[in-house]
Amino acid sequence: MRIHMAYDLTRCPQTEEEFQEYFYTLIGRTYGDPATDWEAVMERAYPWQGHQLVIPPGVGPGERQYPDAPFWGLTQQYSSGPKGRIFLPTDVPDDLGYYTRCLQYLDDAALTYSTSKKTVTPQSSGLVWSWYWVAGHEYAPVTSADGEAPPPESGDVDALKAWMTATDARLAALEEVSADMGQEMDDFVANGLHAHGPINLPIVVVEGPSLRCKGDIDVAVKPGHATPPDMSSNPPDPKKLALIWRRLFGDGDEAES
Repeated sequence: MRIHMAYDLTRCPQTEEEFQEYFYTLIGRTYGDPATDWEAVMERAYPWQGHQLVIPPGVGPGERQYPDAPFWGLTQQYSSGPKGRIFLPTDVPDDLGYYTRCLQYLDDAALTYSTSKKTVTPQSSGLVWSWYWVAGHEYAPVTSADGEAPPPESGDVDALKAWMTATDARLAALEEVSADMGQEMDDFVANGLHAHGPINLPIVVVEGPSLRCKGDIDVAVKPGHATPPDMSSNPPDPKKLALIWRRLFGDGDEAES
């Protein structure tokens, strides 16, 4: 199925099909299109009730999403970067106690990930925006179609208030993290990526019409700014280069001693 129409982001999706439309409207992409920029898309901040937030990481076991959860309870698998999967809230925990439904939003162009349940890696290529089930029970909306929140289980209003207070703190923390990520990206765009450190380059001289070499570079990267080499010095004398060449390879006769 290809999504053609935008979804009202202020309305909680009531079905998984609606949540698919919500997700693609939120990130500004289209189901089935190439997903070459998926990592940048999933690290971007999006508007939520006056905040600019990244889609937060998934919740822990036993934790349920409530009506004020960012993006109607949408979370993502994230560890040093997005991992290609998102989570929707559910009313029933899985075998590990997670109240989430896991979905993968990426597939390869041949649509084989959906059948093999492969995980996306940095080496994955030909990716397209997709949507298929990986694990977990059926999606359960955090608010009804008329915007009313479902009553808390067992009438524990105090527990719900405590959760709402904690959620306010999480929202503030998410907003701060989003701001920090945005600042890091701005700094990178403005200044580029700088590093310095020792370079170990074992050199193997290769015989040929000109002096060439090859080798593996072992770089120990450290924080800081790279210092470019001095390029103002004169190149080696051609006679010295010719002498080095003859000592290494000879010239058809016996090399000079």
